[in-house]
Amino acid sequence: MSTRFNNKVALVTGAGSGIGRSTVLLLAEQGAKVVVSDINFDAAEKVAAETMAAGGHAVANKTDTSHPKEMK
Repeated sequence: MSTRFNNKVALVTGAGSGIGRSTVLLLAEQGAKVVVSDINFDAAEKVAAETMAAGGHAVANKTDTSHPKEMK
């Protein structure tokens, strides 16, 4: 396991599948604590659980970034 991102926190949006999921897993593998953010909370939870099962640190978060004015 690389330590490139030790003591860093990363926020990945659209992380419930595809490129976002791969990014979460790579960042966690390199030592980052990752916020797995997606509009689909169930998908975000699955990726966070997968990350934790692989020895990483992750937390799921539901976020819709398509409407920035509504984000609070």
